[in-house]
Amino acid sequence: KDLLPEVSNQQQAIFDQGYEVEAYAQSLFSDSKSVSNDVFKAEKETKQFIKDGVQVLFQATAIADQLLVRADILKYDPASLSWEIFEVKSPTEVKEEHLFDLCFQKIVFEQAGYKIGKTFLIHINKDYVRNGEINVKELLVIENVSDRIINFESTIKLDIPKALAVLEEQEEPHVKIIKQCTSPYECGFINYCWKEADIPEYSVYDVKRIGEKKLRDLLDIKIMEVKDIPDDFPLTETQMNQVVVAKTQQPIIDKESIESTFNSLSYPLYFLDYETFAPAIPLFDGTKPYQQVCFQYSLHVLHKNGELKHYEFLAKGKENPIPALLKQMQQDIISDSGTVMVWNKSFEMARNSEMAAMYPEYKEFLEDVNRRVFDLMEIFSKQYYVHPDFQGSCSIKKVLPVLVPELSYKILGIHDGGMATRGWHEMNFGEISDEEREKIYQDLLKYCGLDSLAMVRIFEELKK
Repeated sequence: KDLLPEVSNQQQAIFDQGYEVEAYAQSLFSDSKSVSNDVFKAEKETKQFIKDGVQVLFQATAIADQLLVRADILKYDPASLSWEIFEVKSPTEVKEEHLFDLCFQKIVFEQAGYKIGKTFLIHINKDYVRNGEINVKELLVIENVSDRIINFESTIKLDIPKALAVLEEQEEPHVKIIKQCTSPYECGFINYCWKEADIPEYSVYDVKRIGEKKLRDLLDIKIMEVKDIPDDFPLTETQMNQVVVAKTQQPIIDKESIESTFNSLSYPLYFLDYETFAPAIPLFDGTKPYQQVCFQYSLHVLHKNGELKHYEFLAKGKENPIPALLKQMQQDIISDSGTVMVWNKSFEMARNSEMAAMYPEYKEFLEDVNRRVFDLMEIFSKQYYVHPDFQGSCSIKKVLPVLVPELSYKILGIHDGGMATRGWHEMNFGEISDEEREKIYQDLLKYCGLDSLAMVRIFEELKK
């Protein structure tokens, strides 16, 4: 366990969200008892509660030989004289890994002497729209997956002894690192394993959208660095460009395509960036689970004469931030005039469409904004500019240090979107001091402001 890194703020936020969903799920069951967090104590408590006639248990625990499981919710069904397992997950659909999880629980409970009947997955209803207080029965879906987990039972029973055999080994197993490090979730030991495997900083794993077969083929011939990929190795044009610039250490720049693209833009140029919050449990009326709620924007307006003006909005308080944001944005962006510059247009345009559906009075304005959107990222995604230091990425955080090295996110108190999201929620809903609140407010302004300014400076460098 000492090899695991500390839980990051972002990971903790995911855990906290899961706990919140679990608490709502538990509210659907009455006359329940919660079992101890100490897993070995919990097994005894589970048996005692059952002996005492308790029919709904949270975190019921079973141990069979070297196997231990905890069920989110264990409920007795008098009709079938069996126990039902309910697993709570925060996604909006049943995934295969959820079924493996439930099936393993069923196997261990049965080996521990419990009669298990039906198995259920409780997950979030993606179509739920908040209206007033949370309606838990509408927010959550209880899905019977008893028939589906049967398909995995034989496989899992075969895998259990294999897993136990690994634990008995004196040395770490040596396996080829392919996709198992990140699928279905990122492994907590990924940094340790990659360091032990001596994977270079810029490796074949960084080749954009490389498939597992091609990755295996490269590893089989002992190729680890991008610059060592053979010239005749089958790659897409984008992947090949990435390899070429890594080998030559010279950028590929299609000046004609960049110039032609920029000639189609009309001034003033509105460099727009949103920050959003997407909670599992909707905070505001009219919003759905995981809906991206815009709480901030930064807007740099570049006029043809070179004049640059900056406008910004950041919501304070516990009210839905969208109405106030739209009211100000409508004043800051002139209708039918100029190109709206963004980075990754699918995100901004989707937010505009969602807000237009929620607030029809702004529909015409937001549709006009979407008609005028230009995605500055396309200069890089369309391979008009490929640099070895981009390392196959079109992220603004990869492009900016190359084109505008004097600007940096690293010096900011908030330096990525995840931190911005958590910061805004803490600023408005956390129990913190006024000084802490003000610091987060200023950090958010600086972070989002740099996002839109970065686009301006990258645009200016490309024009040169």
